[in-house]
Amino acid sequence: MNHEVTGLLLVLAAVVVESFAQLFLKIGASGGPGILVLPYRDHVARFHAGAPARYWVAAGLLAYVAEVVLYTLALHFLDVSVAFPLGSLCFIGVALLSRWFLGETVGSTRWLGVAFILVGAICVAL
Repeated sequence: MNHEVTGLLLVLAAVVVESFAQLFLKIGASGGPGILVLPYRDHVARFHAGAPARYWVAAGLLAYVAEVVLYTLALHFLDVSVAFPLGSLCFIGVALLSRWFLGETVGSTRWLGVAFILVGAICVAL
């Protein structure tokens, strides 16, 4: 695997981790897993019923630390002029995760914006 592909995979991993960090922080800021849509709320309750909100905030902060490590590794393989714009893919990840796990409405204008971000990221990566 060449250096550029390794860097791109590290940036994508960082984006996924950062997107989940945002989800965890939202859950923590809202008081816990009660804001999750029903199937996920039931699934979380099976593993750790009533986890305090501070645990979700801590999970979000730990995920951010992991994201920084992954992104820093990616910078070893990619120019920052490529890696930084690809970080905008987290907007797509957050939109998808908030829709799936929180049941948030993402309107057509936002989906259009997500599509533009995706097209822009593809242009930067090529």
